[in-house]
Amino acid sequence: MKILQKKFYIDDVSPLLILAIPLIFSGVVESSIGFFSTIFLARLGHEALAAGGLVNWLFATLLVILWGTLTAVSVMVAQKHGAKDEKGVAYVLRDGIVLALLLLVPAFLLLWNISPVLLLAGQSPEIVILARSYLHGLAWGLLPDFIMLVLLQFVIGLGHARTSMTFILFKVPVAIFCIYCLIFGKFGLPRLDIAGIGWGLTVSYWITTIWLAVYLLLNNTYKQYLKNAFTWGRLIYLKDLLQTGVPMGAMYCIEIGFFLALTLVMGVINSASLAANQIAMQYLGQLIAVVFSIAQAVTVRMGHKLGANDLQSAQRTNDAGIFLAFSFMFIVALCFWMLPEKLISIDLNVSDASNTQVVLYAKQFLAVSALFQLFEAVRITLFGSLRALKDTHFTLFSSIISFWCIALPLGYLLAIPLKWGGTGLWWGMVVGVICSVVMLSMRFKLKMRRCFLFYNSKQMSS
Repeated sequence: MKILQKKFYIDDVSPLLILAIPLIFSGVVESSIGFFSTIFLARLGHEALAAGGLVNWLFATLLVILWGTLTAVSVMVAQKHGAKDEKGVAYVLRDGIVLALLLLVPAFLLLWNISPVLLLAGQSPEIVILARSYLHGLAWGLLPDFIMLVLLQFVIGLGHARTSMTFILFKVPVAIFCIYCLIFGKFGLPRLDIAGIGWGLTVSYWITTIWLAVYLLLNNTYKQYLKNAFTWGRLIYLKDLLQTGVPMGAMYCIEIGFFLALTLVMGVINSASLAANQIAMQYLGQLIAVVFSIAQAVTVRMGHKLGANDLQSAQRTNDAGIFLAFSFMFIVALCFWMLPEKLISIDLNVSDASNTQVVLYAKQFLAVSALFQLFEAVRITLFGSLRALKDTHFTLFSSIISFWCIALPLGYLLAIPLKWGGTGLWWGMVVGVICSVVMLSMRFKLKMRRCFLFYNSKQMSS
């Protein structure tokens, strides 16, 4: 037994961890942009903090379907790379860039004209005015953001996570510096308050994307792919990118849309719940980035193994990913349960009487969030495994069922009619994510069984 455990760690956990660590570091560092933005907004007051939370979830809800679609580049690059198809890798990159340009115009129009929808959703005019200035600044950064995403997904699909990490490490301090300067008007720049986040991100996106593109064009490792990527020809992988990516993007949109709905209901309950929820979400976004990185590492490593027809290793990669993600989130849960005031004090003065209600709600939300994140770690890892199998339609179905058909109705029932407040919404999420884990586990076992049967029948026929 001990020999088998040691073999599991050496053959499966260790290689996955080597791939995941740069992605984890990149994800945590990149999500720190939102973390620091929340801290900056807290200095501007509760209204700015509430508006920032609204924009964060609104922006993610509108654009995550586009981002999710573009992440199909890493899935297809990984499988082409595993099959040693260099031209296929190059053409996937080319078609991914074309897809990014096609998605740009609708994304810009949505971001620029969403303010009336917020008013119809019952948000206060003061909050909407603040949110609109933030969104308009952010809209001009969509082009470099989309191109950068495709280029980084191409690099990750090759398994070169360290290259991706290098550029994230450059991008994040530039973004935080630009945001800080433009929010508070430092170093002779204009004070833009909440709009400074949008314009700061836009400036950092342009700087990083230009540097990334120049680096890839000059680096010998990537020239073999890029010389074929910029050739005219039929977009042979555009359809495959859409078939793989749109369900992923729709799934992310469904889930982020749920968190937007959660934010809107929190705002209806009271402003203290909305502010407290933003604090809980701040940590959720920061730490769940680790699990998303592990899931992406699972996708890439499984893609390589599936491309090479090594199904046993692909199966073990899923197990190793779940082990790593759950272990990390268990440590996080202990911190949420034992040190809530320490975490909240980063944003608010917990001794200030005017913050008493917000602190109380935030402690409650963090306690339930800890439990939610344990199951969420398993769920997201299973998403990564099914994504490697190109089974993105079922993940979309499971998200709709677990979040919109279970979590939101149950959470609303607990929060409003049963008067549990915002905590009820979080308990609804816990029940929903448990149901999703059960569905995804059954689906993964079924898909792997079919892969084994197909591979064995193919060997017998040959």
